[in-house]
Amino acid sequence: MATSAPLRSLEEEVTCSICLDYLRDPVTIDCGHVFCRSCTNDVRPVSGVRPVCPLCKKPFKKENIRPVWQLASLVENIERLKVDKARQPRDTAQEQLDARLCGRHQEKLHYYCEDDGKLLCVLCRESREHRPHTAVLLEKAAQPHREKILNHLSTLRRDRDKIQGFQAKGDADILAALTKLQEQRQSIVAEFKQGHEFLRKREQHLLDQLATLEQLLTEGREKFKTRSFGELARLGVVISVLEDKAQQPAAELMQDTRDFVNRYPRKKFWLGKPIPHVVKRKTGEFSDKVLSLQRGLREFQGKLLRDLEYKTVSVTLDPQSASGYLQLSEGWTSVTYSSLYQSTYLHPQQFDCEPAVLGSKGFTWGKVYWEVEVEREGWSEDEEEGEEEEEEVEEEEEEEEEESGHRDGYDGWETEEDEESLGDEEEEEEEEEEEVLESCMVGVARDSVKRKGDLTLRPEGGVWALRLSSSSIWANTSPETELFPALRPRRVGIALDYEGGTVTFTNAESQELIYSFTATFTGRLVPFLWLRWPGTRLLLRP
Repeated sequence: MATSAPLRSLEEEVTCSICLDYLRDPVTIDCGHVFCRSCTNDVRPVSGVRPVCPLCKKPFKKENIRPVWQLASLVENIERLKVDKARQPRDTAQEQLDARLCGRHQEKLHYYCEDDGKLLCVLCRESREHRPHTAVLLEKAAQPHREKILNHLSTLRRDRDKIQGFQAKGDADILAALTKLQEQRQSIVAEFKQGHEFLRKREQHLLDQLATLEQLLTEGREKFKTRSFGELARLGVVISVLEDKAQQPAAELMQDTRDFVNRYPRKKFWLGKPIPHVVKRKTGEFSDKVLSLQRGLREFQGKLLRDLEYKTVSVTLDPQSASGYLQLSEGWTSVTYSSLYQSTYLHPQQFDCEPAVLGSKGFTWGKVYWEVEVEREGWSEDEEEGEEEEEEVEEEEEEEEEESGHRDGYDGWETEEDEESLGDEEEEEEEEEEEVLESCMVGVARDSVKRKGDLTLRPEGGVWALRLSSSSIWANTSPETELFPALRPRRVGIALDYEGGTVTFTNAESQELIYSFTATFTGRLVPFLWLRWPGTRLLLRP
């Protein structure tokens, strides 16, 4: 609230005409005018005469200056009254109006003192305190600051627009990604639904074929039993007649001396096949379909396991862990076997007895996948020749079965030739045992696996691996587990699931699932290779 008129009049009465402020230590001069004592000291004589009053211009003597105690008391009361009024509650609009008025003179603030950084009214500007200072109009003083604020405000608005644009684009990108994920969810559900329906149809198709074969075998069994019982009955009659003849007295027997053996020859008795050739052929074809189903499902599982769950990593070998029997390539991505120990210095982490080497990269979490290629001269030709020979043998066996028809007599008697062939088989088994010694292992091992002296290259020793040779494939368990994959793998895929505790081996070319170890892993796991197979090289892929 503004100062009231009576109070304003009193303030004018107690205002010094020189400093334009309240009278401080008021004094009166010869003419009767009242000023502040300090202000009278600032009044200088004019042209060597006595000082004159600033109001009436009459000279006065400084020794005649006298204090006015009543005015001093009045000034104190006016100031106290202003403080009390200031403490009274005021409305917001009035407070804002007073804020724009000078606190001392209740005048509007029109100037800004650049020296003191204060807002001034007209009276403050002419006062002794601010008269020598640089004072400018408020609008002029505020203009540079307003321009700075406007420039900064423009920058902030641009930043806000950029953030809003970025936010809008981000929201659009997130929405697009969510839409794509929803479409992929629908696609996954549709694909699996279609796959389930396809598998159900194939399952029902195979089961129907199986039921047909079971029905044919059941019907054939009844016919076989009926025919066999009939032949047994006929043969029983002949045997009974001949037994009676054999028991007759000599005189009675000699009355009929015809050749009973020729009268009842063996070739006239039927000895048929229990399973017709057509049914046997269809059963064999069905077995091939089941094998194809198993192979296809294993390949399907292996491919999904690798592509959907595992990250393919590139690994190399650690030369400091390599046995002296092994030779590493320049890039440490392949290894070959040498029968001569070539290492001149034994590293602390080197394998000394076993021809093994570890990978340089280890894993303590996640699902990772890499491949090991087994490169051996002549493997591809041997497989092709072996497949051709197997096909020829199967064709010859089928032809022999078709030509044989009905057989009489007995099969399966051992001869001297058979005994010789058995001896040959024993020699072949000994050769196979010798071949087993030449093999390789691929898999994973603990980084802390034992490397000196006799080692246990099995799970209990911290090694999970497959062993491959020319004759077969084994899982390196205790005891070894022989495996029978559809194709001999030339490239082995190794999938490590650290948290899941599995090491899965697949045929990387056909995607067939070969074997899976289950364990609880601790510590760092690294790729593991073991090679004692001249003419063979192991390569890390990719």
